[in-house]
Amino acid sequence: MDDGRGAKRFLLVGAIIGGLISIAIALMMDMMYADTLQGTWRDAIAKDLNTFLHLGVNAKSIVVYLFFLVVLGILAAFGGLLGFIFSFFMYKFFSFLGTK
Repeated sequence: MDDGRGAKRFLLVGAIIGGLISIAIALMMDMMYADTLQGTWRDAIAKDLNTFLHLGVNAKSIVVYLFFLVVLGILAAFGGLLGFIFSFFMYKFFSFLGTK
């Protein structure tokens, strides 16, 4: 019974780490390339909202921050999925090495 519980914990930790790493990388890229790309993600979101929905928001608007959180949530979910898959393969690999 403990083997299944350990596997679930291992896979959950892999998914959490994958999600956190994806958020960290996205935010670091946003800070690093803000000058090169003439703005941050918040600036791009504000421009898109103004262009497509004609909202007239600036980069510091609460609507822009909500959309930014949605985008970060999608990136975290995708990173969590990749972390889950990676930890699954690692768990299977190390379980093949173990003796039972």
